[in-house]
Amino acid sequence: MALSQSYPSGTNLKAWVLRQCVMRTLVRLGKSSSGIEEILVIIELARRLWLSGTQGKAPRLRRQITLANQVGVLVALATAPYQAFYSLYDPAQYRDMITLNFLFMVIYLSVVVLNHRGNHTGARNVLLANACAQAFITAWIVGAAAGAQLFYFAIGCYLALAFDRARDRRLVCQLGVIVALFLASHSLFTPARALTPLPSDILEVMYLVNATAVLVLCAAIAFLFRHEIDCTEQELTLTNRKLSELSTTDMLTGLANRRRLDSVLSRSCRRLKRRFQPLSLIMCDVDHFKLYNDRLGHPAGDRCLQQVAGALRRTLFRKEHLVARYGGEEFAIVLANTDRNGALDIAERLRKAVRELRLAHPASPDLPLLTVSLGVTTLASPTPGVLPCQLIQQADEALYLAKANGRNRVEYLALEQALAEDLDESDLLPEPRALAL
Repeated sequence: MALSQSYPSGTNLKAWVLRQCVMRTLVRLGKSSSGIEEILVIIELARRLWLSGTQGKAPRLRRQITLANQVGVLVALATAPYQAFYSLYDPAQYRDMITLNFLFMVIYLSVVVLNHRGNHTGARNVLLANACAQAFITAWIVGAAAGAQLFYFAIGCYLALAFDRARDRRLVCQLGVIVALFLASHSLFTPARALTPLPSDILEVMYLVNATAVLVLCAAIAFLFRHEIDCTEQELTLTNRKLSELSTTDMLTGLANRRRLDSVLSRSCRRLKRRFQPLSLIMCDVDHFKLYNDRLGHPAGDRCLQQVAGALRRTLFRKEHLVARYGGEEFAIVLANTDRNGALDIAERLRKAVRELRLAHPASPDLPLLTVSLGVTTLASPTPGVLPCQLIQQADEALYLAKANGRNRVEYLALEQALAEDLDESDLLPEPRALAL
């Protein structure tokens, strides 16, 4: 089973992150494709249950809602083994305990329903009250020696994660209530005062089971909360990456925009200082595009630019080559590690690729088909202090030359020539006169 390497648009980010993590883990464990799909279906059902009521909520509130749903479902499932024990041991004597536990399980599951309906505060309060009542009543019925009061530690663990730090006073009060309930149930419900006491050997085993269950439950609550934080961080990373891509992408053509072009050119020029490699730039302009727009309308002009952009993109086959929309109907192509001959060959292939689109141009005074003109420049030898604007200016000059020579053609101007002319002009400037002392 192939794993997706990029985030697909239109997909829930958190679901995608969870799915990728689980798939990678299962593949490492050697699971078959059919087995992985079955496990993913179960995980997806659990995920939807846990995420009930989180849609459109802020990240912090979403974590708290998810944690309440997870703890509610988890504790309801954890109550089931105790139900089985009481039912098998003495269902007649522990009929009340079985009935109460069933009621507690229903209330735990109602937390998901309350969150789904938007009553998040009520869901959290119901979860806390139900857990406190279950621990207290269980200790009352079977005695503190069974260790039911130990679950107040797990309740305190959940409480510390479920409240905002802005509500410290309320949190301290509720923690105080939990401590009081623990001390009361531990000291009052001795085996002699238990309503339906268990034999001492069973109490010892149950105490160990309850102590282990509390440790596991505390670890599970902490893990689930940490997992939500990790998912949120990954979701934020993916969102930032997507926003970064959008900020450097032209919305009409899907090519790189001017911002990314400037960044790539600047980075390429800086790289020349460390290790020189030929650097070429092509400026490409659609011929008579204004006439095309005026005759066929702007929607047709937009479709034309999209088709031209697609032809330019398909023609470039090296990863380090970049095609960008410079503005309007003008495009720029950055060719790293490409000399003059290579750049001219690519420019000619770009010109033919657009010509082969055979887009009708009824308003063109030259040809009835859409064509492009291209200007090429290359930095072929080490030259210190080359700026991106110098590359663009020289490629533009070559483009204007192609326009002047009849369009639908490629023209070349060496960058070193322009740099030498700039240097000669600076040498002709008059020297500043010395100040008279």
